[in-house]
Amino acid sequence: MPRLLIVEDDPKIVEAVEKTLSLAQAFELRAVSEPAQVIPAALKCKPDLILLDIRLPGGDGRLVLKSLKENVATRSIPVIFLTGMSSEGDKALGLNLGADDYLVKPFGALELLARIQAVMRRTRPGSAPGRPIEAGRLSLDRENRSAVLGGKPLVFQPKEFDVLCLLAEHPGRCLTRSYLIENSSSYGMPVATRSLDTHIKNIRKKLGPWARCIETVPKLGYRFHPPE
Repeated sequence: MPRLLIVEDDPKIVEAVEKTLSLAQAFELRAVSEPAQVIPAALKCKPDLILLDIRLPGGDGRLVLKSLKENVATRSIPVIFLTGMSSEGDKALGLNLGADDYLVKPFGALELLARIQAVMRRTRPGSAPGRPIEAGRLSLDRENRSAVLGGKPLVFQPKEFDVLCLLAEHPGRCLTRSYLIENSSSYGMPVATRSLDTHIKNIRKKLGPWARCIETVPKLGYRFHPPE
């Protein structure tokens, strides 16, 4: 049974999440309310996903996320932000820090459950089996969530990895922003284009000298050229 850790100081929201998960009858939930409790709780219960509030007593959820990503034992745990901040800039910042999704309060039970299931489908081991994608000097193994470029391992955040896989699967073809959003994100069409652009920017930075293998197609999307 998948284990979820919720980091939230409002007992009403914790109760609402518990009721939502009880509908699915397929999740085990543990809750903590303070930033200092997150890493110890994650190391102890080894959650498959973390629901993380941004505004916490005595700390900022974004700093908690940073700590999770810097810890070798917790960096691969997917995170969904729960927050009352709904601006495009706030969403882009959260995704840029490594969050896998962003859910604005108040949220409905069905939406929360759908977001959790979508993130876990993409990030749980074995959720995307198949042979590695070989594109020039780039190799992407979806099953192991690993990337190698010119013999050097690269580390991508989950959404970055999914976007890069989509591009590498269709070399030379322009993929529209809407296509990349729909097929790499649990947000669906309403996600801000700026968030996708942030992922592309991060991918290019990590590709280093091969950053130009991702071409921007003005007003349409992006095209991938295998790095040689």
